[in-house]
Amino acid sequence: MEDEEGPDCGKADFVLLDQVTMEDFMENLKLRFEKGRIYTYIGEVLVSVNPYQELPLYGPEAIARYQGRELYERPPHLYAVANAAYRAMKRRSRDTCIVISGESGAGKTEASKHIMQYIAAVTNPSQRAEVERVKDVLLKSTCVLEAFGNARTNRNHNSSRFGKYMDINFDFKGDPVGGHIHSYLLEKSRVLKQHVGERNFHAFYQLLRGSEDEMLRELHLQRNPALYNFTRQGAGLSALETDEKSHHQAVTEAMRVIGFSPEEVGSVHRILAAILHLGNIEFVETEEDTLEQGSLAVTEEVLVDHVAELTATPRELVLRCLLARTVASGGREVIEKGHTAAEASYARDACAKAVYQRLFEWVVDRINGVMEPRGRDPRRDGKDTVIGVLDIYGFEVFPVNSFEQFCINYCNEKLQQLFIQLILKQEQEEYEREGITWQSVSARAHPTRLWAVRERAGKQTCGGRPGRAGAQQGRCGRGWLAGLGSCLLALPQVEYFNNATIVELVERPHRGILAVLDEACSTAGPITDRIFLQTLDTHHRHHPHYTSRQLCPTDKTMEFGRDFRIKHYAGDVTYSVEGFIDKNRDSLFQDFKRLLYNSTDPTLKAMWPDGQQDITEVTKRPLTAGTLFKNSMVALVENLASKEPFYIRCIKPNEDKVAARLDEGHCRHQVAYLGLLENVRVRRAGFASRQPYPRFLLRYKMTCEYTWPNHLLGSDKAAVGALLEQHGLQGDVAFGHSKLFIRSPQTLVTLEQGRARLIPIIVLLLQKAWRGTLARRRCRRLRAIYTIMRWFRRHKVRAHLAELQRQFQAARQPPLYGRDLVWPPPPAVLQPFQDTCHALFCRWRARQLVKNIPPSDMAQIKAKVAAMGALQELRQDWGCRRAWARDYLSSATDNPTASGLFAQRLKILREKDGFGTVLFSSHVRKVNRFNKRRDRALLLTDRHLYKLEPARQYRVMRAVPLDTVTGLSVTSGRDQLVVLHARGQDDLVVCLHRSQPPLDNRVGELVGVLAAHCQGEGRALEVRVSDCIPLSQRGARRLVSVELRPEQPEPDFRCSRGTFTLLWPSS
Repeated sequence: MEDEEGPDCGKADFVLLDQVTMEDFMENLKLRFEKGRIYTYIGEVLVSVNPYQELPLYGPEAIARYQGRELYERPPHLYAVANAAYRAMKRRSRDTCIVISGESGAGKTEASKHIMQYIAAVTNPSQRAEVERVKDVLLKSTCVLEAFGNARTNRNHNSSRFGKYMDINFDFKGDPVGGHIHSYLLEKSRVLKQHVGERNFHAFYQLLRGSEDEMLRELHLQRNPALYNFTRQGAGLSALETDEKSHHQAVTEAMRVIGFSPEEVGSVHRILAAILHLGNIEFVETEEDTLEQGSLAVTEEVLVDHVAELTATPRELVLRCLLARTVASGGREVIEKGHTAAEASYARDACAKAVYQRLFEWVVDRINGVMEPRGRDPRRDGKDTVIGVLDIYGFEVFPVNSFEQFCINYCNEKLQQLFIQLILKQEQEEYEREGITWQSVSARAHPTRLWAVRERAGKQTCGGRPGRAGAQQGRCGRGWLAGLGSCLLALPQVEYFNNATIVELVERPHRGILAVLDEACSTAGPITDRIFLQTLDTHHRHHPHYTSRQLCPTDKTMEFGRDFRIKHYAGDVTYSVEGFIDKNRDSLFQDFKRLLYNSTDPTLKAMWPDGQQDITEVTKRPLTAGTLFKNSMVALVENLASKEPFYIRCIKPNEDKVAARLDEGHCRHQVAYLGLLENVRVRRAGFASRQPYPRFLLRYKMTCEYTWPNHLLGSDKAAVGALLEQHGLQGDVAFGHSKLFIRSPQTLVTLEQGRARLIPIIVLLLQKAWRGTLARRRCRRLRAIYTIMRWFRRHKVRAHLAELQRQFQAARQPPLYGRDLVWPPPPAVLQPFQDTCHALFCRWRARQLVKNIPPSDMAQIKAKVAAMGALQELRQDWGCRRAWARDYLSSATDNPTASGLFAQRLKILREKDGFGTVLFSSHVRKVNRFNKRRDRALLLTDRHLYKLEPARQYRVMRAVPLDTVTGLSVTSGRDQLVVLHARGQDDLVVCLHRSQPPLDNRVGELVGVLAAHCQGEGRALEVRVSDCIPLSQRGARRLVSVELRPEQPEPDFRCSRGTFTLLWPSS
């Protein structure tokens, strides 16, 4: 654990804190959260902080790092707890359970998912088909249960609105062979109404937004959730339609994998649609008073038709159940009594809640039926072991807290009570297992005080320093072993909040809140919620954890006759009694049960077995919702108490669900009500750390001369005693049968500091020895390699040189001079030599070819070489295959009418400017910044670049010193567009034209002569090839491009805002 997390990440185990205070606890929690360490231990309890973002902490690689490891071998992680539970189950054949607790939005559901993924990943190495089937069902069931049991709340976008406990059955090899899911207290009132900012269950929105149009038509639904009373509140909070569709597809696929038939999936969709239509049914009073229906009618009877069709029941019976109910009198006479509008609305809502609850329970039972172990015989296959995973709603406090929040918080009180009991029991069992005396003495008054007494080694030590080998085993072993007395020491008092009195307040027979509520539900007469509250005030007026406005008139946060408050272990919660009696009765008229039982849909019929009872049949009063929930909690606690527990305590860092932000006040409250500080104190009151002897030696043996590198004592226990005696720490430890128990964190810190000082020295020693071994091994190999390489190189060099000599015997013969000769591939060692030879050969061959060229053609050759270097592979054709005349204006062929005038102008310019040679001249079509297009002439000498006007005897219009020309730009096509760039001058945009033959390609010639001239002067010329050329004229940026036009007779420019386009004739 310490090897992978440095001191800058805080303490990986809260037990190792120097001081156990809330400030130190929060400081360590915040430091680790800021460093991305969302998991921290309290002994074997894992504290998890929801990061509200994806972190790279999961996946196959992470699973492989934790598989088969002890808790303290790796940094804290969910996988470590899952691995510990799995190993305990597999090694000791004991049932285990993982209890995940925390408030809504703390990450409990995600934690349970990762635990299931870990168990699925590490089991079934032999890939048995039945085991793979069970694993798939276990993983896919989470997706289905989230759709039907989760909803968006103000605290959590995927809040579990039911409690879930899953038992996973394993065979003797540790492979999952089955499972069973228990659900607790589905919040079915959410079907009818949700708080502002919250949604109904996910299944409704997935059905509406994720179904195909054809399915919606069959269900008589529309895609907009705002059209239905039950989903209107959350319609604006819906996720993207694509997300809902993908979720709907995922749920449908998961149901298929689990084993739901297509008919069953269709029935589920029809039931959900029927609930939505049922919620839109409204009632109105009429003047008619018929015998069957009284004076009540349905506003939109088409909705009744839809409900009847979707539930496969007769329309007349559906309408009758909505408008009236059947009552059996004492003489077994059946009477039909019409509803008022209020009674009909109540019956409609009760039916919607009951149908959804039965649907959810049927889905759970259907999954359980698939997961049940098949063909298991304990006599043949051995006893199955179980890992239980409890993911249940966290402590809830809303602006208005009703019966559901009361039950949820009562559940959390029971689990907190179990947590306290099991933590102490776990400590006691480990001490008994290791042979260390543990005595607990109950305090007389709250808060309970825990006293622990443990057996520890005496302080007697040997007289002298132990020797090596036999002496080490003799004197040192006798010294500390003789001191293993049975002295009993009282440990410090540990105070923790014992919430048994709160649990008793709720479930005490006859006087508890649930008992009083049941009595109010069973009493005949007009018993109201206000009378129920008055009874509670009478029974509990002196209870320290109960109060109301009647008992505390000055507390104006509560209302008279409506509110009471319970001081839970997690904080004070004010409950409104409005609706307590109705929700506890959870009554549904028998007419609806019989109606749905007689449905022709077998899936819906199976959900209502109690509908087969006759109306006149006398039955026992059904248990109330509160009593059923209490009984299920008692059974759950008994089930958990029979297993070896592992705990994950989830913390919500802030109320806004924002990543990388920890609200210290909010987290401090959760730490307090989760009892995490008390948990730390309990662990430290006994022993802060406990480790098996081999593990302890493996980590700290380098700190003692008698145990490094390997000890010679009789056992690891003796070696550990010698190590502790050398450090003088034997007075702060106790020796169990297989483990060493360390009392204070300071002892562990001392050992860690000693180890940290020695690790670098040991690492250097090991590195030195290993590097020396590697160096000697490498030296021997290199010597052999170099010898082989030397002889092999000689052979390859000789063979290659002989091949070269044979290939190039005819290289001197003209006119090719070895052009077609193929160079043989050289060995790698001769590659530089062959590259040099190839370069020399090319120079020699070039010399042979060049020396036959007349001196008059050398300038043209140099220009073409320069043009090739600038334009090759960038421009399709640059005129390399024709003769370059350069001075085309002096040619009678290109300029038959004005070559004489140009010659006169050339003579004048030579006398004036003193240039030596004409590099290039041609007629051009130019365009300027004023968008004017004119025919001009371009003259390029070794001194200047001239723009001439042919119409006026080649008058000089512009002369630019050649040394200011920095570059030119051309296109990659056959057009003759050239843009000349000069330092401090406007860019000159021209197109070479009026050539013979027409449209002759002379751009390459201009580029070549100018580049060759600049190379001769020792300066660079930038040549750019682009089909869209940027240019600058008087500081304005423009673009010039080329457009090919077959009908264009002569090249010309088209000007538009900020751009020039050369219209080039194309054949």
